Amino acid sequence: MAPSAVSPEPVTSNGSAKQAPVDLKAEKKYAKAIKLIESRLPHLACLNKVVCISLDPAKPDVFVDTRGEQARIVDKVDVEANCRIQVTPNVIIELVEGKVEPRFAVFKDAIFDETKMPSGEIPLAIGFCDRLCPVTPVEPTKIEDMGEVTLPVPTEDIEQVKADIKKWGYGLVKNSLNPEQLKSLKSAVEQQAAGEDKHGVASKDGGAGAPNQRIWTLVNKGQEFLDLLDHPLIDEVVPEFLGDGAIITSYSANIARPGNTPMQLHTDQIAIQPPIREVAFGLNIMWFLTDVTRENGGTRVFPGSHIGPIAPADLFNIDGTVAAAGPAGTALVFESRLWHCTGPNEMKTGERPVILLFFMRSFIRQQENNFLSLRAEVEANLSDRHKEFLGYVATGAVGGVEGKVLAGTYASKVEKPVGPYREGVTA
Repeated sequence: MAPSAVSPEPVTSNGSAKQAPVDLKAEKKYAKAIKLIESRLPHLACLNKVVCISLDPAKPDVFVDTRGEQARIVDKVDVEANCRIQVTPNVIIELVEGKVEPRFAVFKDAIFDETKMPSGEIPLAIGFCDRLCPVTPVEPTKIEDMGEVTLPVPTEDIEQVKADIKKWGYGLVKNSLNPEQLKSLKSAVEQQAAGEDKHGVASKDGGAGAPNQRIWTLVNKGQEFLDLLDHPLIDEVVPEFLGDGAIITSYSANIARPGNTPMQLHTDQIAIQPPIREVAFGLNIMWFLTDVTRENGGTRVFPGSHIGPIAPADLFNIDGTVAAAGPAGTALVFESRLWHCTGPNEMKTGERPVILLFFMRSFIRQQENNFLSLRAEVEANLSDRHKEFLGYVATGAVGGVEGKVLAGTYASKVEKPVGPYREGVTA
């Protein structure tokens, strides 16, 4: 007889169906999450909306009704929920304990799985999670509400640039690239972009149609990009803001083209969880390969949003931001706590190519795993300076090989790492 397509229900000795085993640990976490939401209900009452939370696909949705004087958890409501959030009980626990940033918690899975994106009113989803946390952040100050202020402009005065970074979170270095460097790098980026597109390996983004293009791991893609790692600006700013031993977390180009949509507002240390706002962990240097303006996709920033418990309520609304603009050859230097995004390119033609060299403190894991992604011939010819930038040098108590973590020791692939030496086993 052919096996049935549907497995029969397991039965007990008396013939009744067995219940599926209960995951007691999961049940405890679910119950704890509900209890913690209940404890934060007084902080949620100001929302005046209905939030639907899916904590477990095997359980009914939970509704938090914040209409009226008191917020309540209910099984059902008489209206359609204003937003729906999919999170695990563990995320709720981490939010209440201050161990995860709401924007990271709500959107990190949605980046790779659109079905995990909150539905309905996105700001409400963020606001709900904000109010579960011990500290509710404040919105960045919009430029129109700042009054008469002097924001950073391109300058060759490096001390002014450093002061701008400390005060506003960003600064602009005028004439950072000379005409020869500018021409060489712009040509290299354009050719590489066209080549990756032609061979079907291009990385595209920027909304419907994905007009923007990113070129990753520039160390693999031409001597011009390796030469840029010797730029004196790096030594002028990186050690002062990040200390000794800072490493490149990613090195890429970003081309914003007409018809794109603004990138989601973010900080460059959003992946550092639990969230820490008191210290900047990274510094980004963006070289403009063409004149960058508000109209052609200049990076949008909230000036001064790097200091304090600040976060935008709507990550998809750039109102109140300014475009960090400047002529070709300018370098935009900004620290990792600043709220920013790629701006919309509103031009009919043309594109906005830039190079992004992003450094992190020596103990932070890199975005780009260079040990796996570097081409062999590139790795073999790296200078000591470049090896240090790419994480090949031990610093402090990290970055060693087989336990050898003496600061300044250069790592290389061990052909035959020490294996098991046990009875009956030979390494």
